[in-house]
Amino acid sequence: MPPSIAQRLDKIKDLPPMPNTLQKVLEEMDSIASSAKRLEVIVRQDPVLATKILKVANSPAYGMSGQVQTISHAVVVLGFEEVRNLVIGISLTQAFGQNADLKEFPAREMWLHCIGVATVSMEIATLLGDMEPEECFTMGLIHDIGRFLMCSFFPEDLKRILKLQEERQIPLYMAEEEYGFSHTEAGAYIATKWNLNERMISAVRYHHRPRSAGPEEKACAVVFLADQLCHKLGIGWSSNWLADKIKLPKALGLKGPQVQAIAKKIRDKKKHLEEGWSKALGG
Repeated sequence: MPPSIAQRLDKIKDLPPMPNTLQKVLEEMDSIASSAKRLEVIVRQDPVLATKILKVANSPAYGMSGQVQTISHAVVVLGFEEVRNLVIGISLTQAFGQNADLKEFPAREMWLHCIGVATVSMEIATLLGDMEPEECFTMGLIHDIGRFLMCSFFPEDLKRILKLQEERQIPLYMAEEEYGFSHTEAGAYIATKWNLNERMISAVRYHHRPRSAGPEEKACAVVFLADQLCHKLGIGWSSNWLADKIKLPKALGLKGPQVQAIAKKIRDKKKHLEEGWSKALGG
């Protein structure tokens, strides 16, 4: 019997640890006392992160070129929510660096896709009213971390999976499942290693098959829908052989016009989203 995904990952000695800054921000999200001041303290403790936040705040998208010199001013210009999301996103990209950059999977485009899914997940959660938008943003952001692991440590397997995908003309995740090595299981492995909560682990493992997620079906359905919308809107990396029509999960209880409204909102701010995050990802 071939080794399981977990067995193969267990042999890797330099898997990326949970970024310290990310851990602090996730802890703050669970704290009633979470505030802009606490966020400023966390950002100031990470010089690389602070520099990138200031770079975004001074980008043309916000009309403040060269005027933002402090993190507290950046929070005012960008808003608490945007800075928190940037901190989470930049922390994750620092954890994986550029090791995951393959021709078929350019790191910047993959991160832009994850950021798009995170943003759309937050919009869906806000519309639903009974999901935490901040948590859904994080779930969307980490949903494809397994793909970064595969690019970094298993590029030969990925080549075989891509060949299988072309032969079968099926979505990439289906080719992974047939091959026996999926980014969803690899991602769930590292999410577990990082001690993320069960909802986030489920979102990583079941974002292509939310109906298999049991009690976390609704959370996984949020990411499932957001993922489809980002592929349709062309935000970041995308794959071949995707379904022509968007599948609307029953678990969300949404209607077509509601989803169309979210898609329009994201389409309208797509340029702003890509420009701002490209600054954050640009080093």
